Amino acid sequence: MSTGVFSRVMAPVEFEAAKGGELATGRVIEVGEDRISIGEGTVRALELAARLAQGGEVCLVHAAHDFMDYATWMPPERIVEHNRDASLYATMVLSAIAKEHCTGVKLRYVIESGKALDVILDAAKNYPPEAIVLAASARSRVSRAFLGSTADKVIRRSPCPVMVVPSGTA
Repeated sequence: MSTGVFSRVMAPVEFEAAKGGELATGRVIEVGEDRISIGEGTVRALELAARLAQGGEVCLVHAAHDFMDYATWMPPERIVEHNRDASLYATMVLSAIAKEHCTGVKLRYVIESGKALDVILDAAKNYPPEAIVLAASARSRVSRAFLGSTADKVIRRSPCPVMVVPSGTA
């Protein structure tokens, strides 16, 4: 039984390999021999999602790169194998992130290849959350104005309320 505000919350998660000197507590996760970094806004978004869904379920969504998009040739079965391996690894990373930042909730993982906006909106359609909690981009306002913000587009097209957590950068 959920004791949180919502019983089903979705939280998109973006991560990357940690840079050499990166030691930010709670933002660098170790998965095997790899060090993975998540943004400050993402940490806060995950913790908020867990509080909002306390006793319920949080669905972590990650948009993986699709190896079909790379300008190289390899047999289609190898591409499928690489995509599968990337998805398995992303699941391990999300699990490690959730262990640290999403306590007290049941977890579900959605890892799909594609653009973040499409993956988020598809997941919202297939896993109907009561709310989406996501981190705002850490890019500058000028950069967002030219490139468009995924958060802005999710807000406009989401089937449910969206909470956007500031990136924490000036």
